[in-house]
Amino acid sequence: MHSKNLITTPLAAASNLERLGTDNLVLLRSHGLAEYNSAEGIAFAMGISLEKLRFLTTSTSITRHYLPFKISKKTGGERIISAPKPELKAAQRWILENILEKLEVHNAAHGFCKNRSIVTNAKPHVGANVIINLDLQNFFQSIDYNRVKELFCGFGYSEPTATIFGLICTTAEIAIDGKINYIASENRHLPQGSPSSPAISNLICRNLDSRLATISENLGFSYTRYADDLTFSASGDASHQISNLIKNAKIIITNESFTVNDNKTKISSKSVQQEVTGVIVNTQLNISKKTLKAFRATLYQIEQEGLSGKTWGNSTNLIAAITGFANYVAMINPNKGAEFKSSVERIKQKYGNSQPDEVRF
Repeated sequence: MHSKNLITTPLAAASNLERLGTDNLVLLRSHGLAEYNSAEGIAFAMGISLEKLRFLTTSTSITRHYLPFKISKKTGGERIISAPKPELKAAQRWILENILEKLEVHNAAHGFCKNRSIVTNAKPHVGANVIINLDLQNFFQSIDYNRVKELFCGFGYSEPTATIFGLICTTAEIAIDGKINYIASENRHLPQGSPSSPAISNLICRNLDSRLATISENLGFSYTRYADDLTFSASGDASHQISNLIKNAKIIITNESFTVNDNKTKISSKSVQQEVTGVIVNTQLNISKKTLKAFRATLYQIEQEGLSGKTWGNSTNLIAAITGFANYVAMINPNKGAEFKSSVERIKQKYGNSQPDEVRF
């Protein structure tokens, strides 16, 4: 599909769009969603000009809507995030708040959901005899423009309106080695770094979650998903069903247009340390003793000697890093977290509560 047809034509068509059919209106209203019949109406609702809307839905080798920065992976190495520039980010956040957040995701989804977290994702698997971890490869990039547009059509929006929303929420830019490169418009995909991408991925995965939850229940397993991390567990003797579960799960995942990263598939019995999105779940929710010991030692050194020369994680903002990790511990283990939070507060009172923000490029 040529970029001219993908970008210019639908936007022009949306300017003179006829009113939606009855079925579409009923569907929109059942979701509590407002009706948008034209590009002008969408631009007005977003508080921008039609020309600005046209600019935000266009990606070329000259136009750049994203800035890349690196974050450290928990498993080591770095991940490059494509952060939308302010105007596009505002449009994506408008879609998130006015459309996406009004829709229900599957109960098995715990990532980027209100009142859900890594804690709620891990709890169903505490004390399991066996835990199976699967990982979806290139999760956001595997969700392309057509799937996003079809999602908005499924809410009840017309194709021209869904096209506009789909173009705003996807990108023809990709971050490689810390630089943004332009790809063909037909390869548009969800950007990792957009405020709307997590919600869209959860909504697109509703059918995946439903099918995996059903097959899991039929085989005696529990199932949860946190973004691209899929977890299955069984409290009873399900050893004879493990291969059957994995085989069927892979068939469903492939059928839903995702790919399993076989290098990250992990099967853990209760005789070894079992983890779900970094949380230990053998007998209760916890964090590894090694990590807790290292953090306690770091806090002690900071409190005794000051901030200079101390680090935690890869952030250049030490106060923010230790505050964030103390809160993380408190979320999983309230007693240990309370101890760490008290230490952090003493450090803030003794050495100050501010440092320069982390530099991103």
